[in-house]
Amino acid sequence: MPASDLSAAIREIAGPAASEATAASLGPGITYLLEIPNYRPTFYSRNDGVFSKAFYKLLESLESWEELVAEDDKAAYRDATSIENFQTEARYHILINRRGETLPIVDFREIIYDAAQRPIAIAGRIADDSFRSVALNSLSRRSWNEIAATMTRRFLHDFNNTIAGIYSLSELYAEPGSDPKSTAEAMGHIRDCAVRAQDLTRKIRYLTSLEAGQESYFDLGKLLEEQQEFMEALLPKGSEIHFQIEPGEHPIRIDAIAFRQAILHLTSNACDACGEDAKIEIELATSEQNGQRLAEIEFRDNGSGFKPAELEQATTPFYSTKNSPKHPGLGLSIVSNFAKEQGGHLQLANREQGGIVRIAIPLLKHEPSTPAKPTDKKKSPPPEKAASEAKPSNPRPPKILIYTWEDITRHPLLLAMQTAGWDTRIHLDPGELLIDLSIEKDQLDGVLVFKSALDEKAEPLISELGQARDCDKVALIALGENVEGLSVSTKRNCGLIASGASKPSALLNKLVAYFS
Repeated sequence: MPASDLSAAIREIAGPAASEATAASLGPGITYLLEIPNYRPTFYSRNDGVFSKAFYKLLESLESWEELVAEDDKAAYRDATSIENFQTEARYHILINRRGETLPIVDFREIIYDAAQRPIAIAGRIADDSFRSVALNSLSRRSWNEIAATMTRRFLHDFNNTIAGIYSLSELYAEPGSDPKSTAEAMGHIRDCAVRAQDLTRKIRYLTSLEAGQESYFDLGKLLEEQQEFMEALLPKGSEIHFQIEPGEHPIRIDAIAFRQAILHLTSNACDACGEDAKIEIELATSEQNGQRLAEIEFRDNGSGFKPAELEQATTPFYSTKNSPKHPGLGLSIVSNFAKEQGGHLQLANREQGGIVRIAIPLLKHEPSTPAKPTDKKKSPPPEKAASEAKPSNPRPPKILIYTWEDITRHPLLLAMQTAGWDTRIHLDPGELLIDLSIEKDQLDGVLVFKSALDEKAEPLISELGQARDCDKVALIALGENVEGLSVSTKRNCGLIASGASKPSALLNKLVAYFS
């Protein structure tokens, strides 16, 4: 039975010679006592102003305090609570009811020893940490917003020049009498400018994604190289960026938006440290640690490096040496949190000229799939047969991968899929989709390609899907082009082809019949 107060509970377990728990006794929140080694709660105080009755009912039913810890935080909690790595202050999320709702808390605790100096209990105090989490999240948004604004201005400048070029060419050749050869050449330039304008629009759209996105499968080397265009928009003109990527595949499940933000926060710091003559080197290598393959990203610059005190404090939130309201000191803290969320860590170091930031994150164990021979390929039914097949017997909504070159987030068909409960994952890069396909092959029902008229990557992707052992069903939705104008190979490799101009309900019915 819980004792009347924490001191009495400690004496009851450890005896009269036990040390008092000071950190757990002072301040607001709930105090508690856990027996070692089972970490069973033997005492807790009540503070009904913070926690609900549902929380206390849940607490009373626990066999171990760890059951209260949110699933995503359990591993870190175990490590921070072990006697060898014990931390007197820990932050994690706890369950507050049986519905699975969680609350961020800060846990102040210390180890209680008996007269023989054996650890026998942990006394702690938990307090609501949601205000700090909200404040940090808000400031992190602000920090990213400032970085995104800098890059957006650069992209908008390029976009304006591109549109001006389109306008000039159209004015020049809009006059009657232009010869066909010159007009055809001009139309080619206009087409190239339109593609460039669309690419710039895509980049600007990415920069407005301040929220963490959906995790998916990527090759980390390719994902890292893709950040160069964003880094160049942040750095002064004439800056140098060099990549050194270890050969081979680097499969990883990651949130691409959070990864981009981490790399660009490092770039922003390097920009401040290096000035107008920035030189950045990014190296990706791999290592083995306790049977786990790790990706090691080393970000090097030619700035002033880190002072000894900064090496220990630079990842602490709000620590900054710039004395500027525009730099709240969150950049390295955000990068460090990103690495920890991935199950990795961050290290800081100096070199002869400049600083080094090392990020280590675990990779997936993945063997690339082998393309099948044409005879091994299961034949997909023709579009007419697919559309007329009987209703599927499997009630589970289809799970598919989607490739698109342009933004389809508001496309009526995609909205209809989401409403119907489809499990969809969108890819803008064919290589990333193929990695995702090879890993998730046993759980997928197929691939859907939204083919745009200007997209030059769709047909090569469809060709690869036609030879892939892991993909039996490929459907294509043609956006802005005539279905009849598709190539013979594309028609052969796609079991279902439809126009994006069709009614969403009709398209959805066809896709349900095809993928189910």
